[in-house]
Amino acid sequence: MFNDTLQETVKIAYVEDEPSIAQLLVSGLGLFGIEVQPVFMSAEDLLKQVDGPELKEIDLFFFDIRLPKMTGLELAEQLRNQGEKRPFVLVSAWPAPSKEALQKIGAEFLPKPFDFPDVVQTIQKLASQNKKA
Repeated sequence: MFNDTLQETVKIAYVEDEPSIAQLLVSGLGLFGIEVQPVFMSAEDLLKQVDGPELKEIDLFFFDIRLPKMTGLELAEQLRNQGEKRPFVLVSAWPAPSKEALQKIGAEFLPKPFDFPDVVQTIQKLASQNKKA
């Protein structure tokens, strides 16, 4: 089971090339006190701002796997190689990546369409682990 709201606001950066899906996650998680902002339309957009002030306050990252040019997996791998330690959640309506691929980048996978109790539970787990680290 999950808590209806989190004690502290969790902030998520989301990379999603479908605006309607991004808005669904922003609105749905907002009901649980989870802030999804900023939302990027491509991996390249996030990479341009990776050292900017908007991303300094982020607790974890959500990446759609199927993105134009660079996939969410490639983005996660590049960020890990640059030393990023915060949690990653990969999302997709397509089949999940292999366990080995997820372990290599230290990421969780969630299927689309979103099951909000699962999404919130995953966020709570990752946010609490991240706060302890």
